[in-house]
Amino acid sequence: MLKPSKTHISLAITLGLLVVAQAAFVMYRGYCPHESTRATYVAGIAIAKTPEFVSPPEKTFEVRSVKELDSVFDRWDYNLKKAKSNGTVPRLFLAKLPGDMTRKKKSSNLTFVQALLPHILKVNEKILADRGRLLEMQKRQKIGAHLHRSEKMWLSKLAAEYRCKSTKIESLLVHVDIIPPSLALAQATLETGGGRSHAARKKNATFGHMTRKNKVESFESLQHSVEAYILNLNRHSAYTSFRKVRADLRAKNQKLCGHILAAHLTKYSIRGVAYTKDLQNLIHKFGLKTYDHMTLEHMRVKP
Repeated sequence: MLKPSKTHISLAITLGLLVVAQAAFVMYRGYCPHESTRATYVAGIAIAKTPEFVSPPEKTFEVRSVKELDSVFDRWDYNLKKAKSNGTVPRLFLAKLPGDMTRKKKSSNLTFVQALLPHILKVNEKILADRGRLLEMQKRQKIGAHLHRSEKMWLSKLAAEYRCKSTKIESLLVHVDIIPPSLALAQATLETGGGRSHAARKKNATFGHMTRKNKVESFESLQHSVEAYILNLNRHSAYTSFRKVRADLRAKNQKLCGHILAAHLTKYSIRGVAYTKDLQNLIHKFGLKTYDHMTLEHMRVKP
């Protein structure tokens, strides 16, 4: 009789362990359903889980020239024509505008729009996530469920961030909402001359924010500038009517329209109505409404 080698013994043990593991896994699946198919129960009502999406890797980068910026966009196959076609934008986040933006022709603002659009969509994406959580909590309340302590704490934190006097979900929903990209792009274009202003290139100030000493406010990056702009519209008392009109559009189940909302930003500039008219003209002239339906790229996780 041949004596089994150490290799044969090792293989036999490995195969045995695999068989045991497979059997254990089958028993586990029979006892506990897979996470993606498990229902969540609220007040005795089963709520099916929705398919999950994950975000692809993000790229934050800096460039020294517009030519280099265009090259990065080309390598990532990012152009506005394609974005308009498929409705998605890659997660490319330019840290600051190149110094030679002043050489761009005034008749073309495409590079500036390309650079700023992902930032706007990113901030809106975060807001929509918070808004979705608020709506889910609101639905649970309507069927008699009570909020957890951690959820109440989150509502208080959100109310403080948005300077909302109430922690009621109905009140928070008026503040926690997106800014249509068409409106944000129009304001940034108007305030910076399409990214050519000194404030935009040197201070990352893309929305005309001023300090209390009446100086242009500086930001660490373009992303921080966009975050400050959207938060400002969502919480400053000067834009109460803006938020009310936006909430009315939501209540009527209508799309948020940058052209309509622009008319309610008369307090954003000392130019008043003339300023809002310029915004509406820019939205129309450059076809900025087409960017309102866009989202950042996502990868779907199969259930």
